[in-house]
Amino acid sequence: MKYIKSIAISLVILATIEAKAQLNYASPSLKKYEIALLDILSKDSIHPLSIQLDGDIFKFGVPTMNNSNIALIKNKKDIYIQILGSGRLYQVQKNPKFQYQLLRLDSTFFNGANFNALSFFLNDTLFQYGGNGHWNIRGFITYFSPKTHEWELYNSNRTITAFLGLNHNLLFRVDHQNNQLYLSNALEQYQFPLTFTIKSIDSTYRFDNKTQQWHTLGYTNPNLMFMINTINFQYYEMGDFIIMQKDLDFHWLHFSKNQFGTLNEKRNNEIKEIWLSLYSNNSKYNSIQFCLGNTIYFIRIDESNNLTYKQFDLTSKDFNYNKISPIYFIVNPYLDAVIKHMTEIVYLAIGLILLFILNNIIKKRKKKKEISTEVAQILNLHFFQTLSNIEKELLDVLYEKNLKGEMMTTQMINKIIGVQQKDIMTQNKNRSDHFLKINQKFKFATQKELPLIIKTRDSIDKRQYNYGLQEDYIVELRDIMKH
Repeated sequence: MKYIKSIAISLVILATIEAKAQLNYASPSLKKYEIALLDILSKDSIHPLSIQLDGDIFKFGVPTMNNSNIALIKNKKDIYIQILGSGRLYQVQKNPKFQYQLLRLDSTFFNGANFNALSFFLNDTLFQYGGNGHWNIRGFITYFSPKTHEWELYNSNRTITAFLGLNHNLLFRVDHQNNQLYLSNALEQYQFPLTFTIKSIDSTYRFDNKTQQWHTLGYTNPNLMFMINTINFQYYEMGDFIIMQKDLDFHWLHFSKNQFGTLNEKRNNEIKEIWLSLYSNNSKYNSIQFCLGNTIYFIRIDESNNLTYKQFDLTSKDFNYNKISPIYFIVNPYLDAVIKHMTEIVYLAIGLILLFILNNIIKKRKKKKEISTEVAQILNLHFFQTLSNIEKELLDVLYEKNLKGEMMTTQMINKIIGVQQKDIMTQNKNRSDHFLKINQKFKFATQKELPLIIKTRDSIDKRQYNYGLQEDYIVELRDIMKH
């Protein structure tokens, strides 16, 4: 009986400790660049900020999940750390002995479904939207309750799925003045769970926090969609505006006015010089960019863990108003349905055009050999033009390996598609998505039955797969590579 009482008392004590997790302080072992970043943010006691930091670089003295990014959120003078992929939330506090320490606020046991989520304050309430995990993309909103110390579900009329991932960019704007959210480049899980394919949705949405309603504003300007889906794309919130950076060109965007444009050429060139002076050399470094008020910060962390930065002020006077484009186009329901299925319509049109071309070739050519050569050239050219840059690089390496009689390993593939630092599940999904797309495009363009890319188990480690090309298509692929 005494043993039972002892166990019961221990469980009560443990439960009490966990329930009051908000009283626990994290280790103050901060790295010097983490302290330097907090020093910069602590000087500003007015402007909000929300940025994602690489969890492999930034730890802030707290345990993080493998490959989990950190959301750093600032509300006026208060700074918070949220471990994405979990419910753990910390508040940064000044301490005379350690300078900074983190006070845990939550009492959650939640893990695994909000990687790459968007965290933000609205009316002094901390919200979290979207994210991914457990093979799903989230489309709902949660908020942190100071009463329960838990993340509670925030009601809305629908779900709009989105996350800020490695190979996916989006535009997300918190309109504090009008109590609204704006979003462009949300995602759709295509034929889930049959496949893990995701597609961008070319629509712009607004969430009205007063009515808790999502509204579709229209279809996003294709020129803006192209910018968003560029690899070297970043954006920062600047008051009522968003400042967008594509490569070394800077643009401004105003969601509530449905406008976007460029900076004036002189100011754009000045910012280019600032950027190049900090990031242009070939030494290894990590970078962070964000905006506080009208001040934009370019931050660099070198191999010695030294943080250096440059800052500059930007105002609407630096904008070029001569050429302004709409963020989205308003359409009627019938046109909206056409736009939503535009990809399928384009593929159908291409297919009809190809059939027309093939029909004419067949009529004009009498020799079967000549017909086959002409048809193959057209189809192969179409297949090559539909490939993305990453898909072309994958095929190039696969082809070179085939010439040497070798197979392509998963490690090589992960490096090409940029997921070598991610967890195994994310790596497997990304590889599967890329090869599935390539095989689908190849089959659609050439009408071949066998897949172009095949995988076989490693002869030494049966848990691993190696990848190669279908030998029957090597000759045709050689001609495709010439393009």
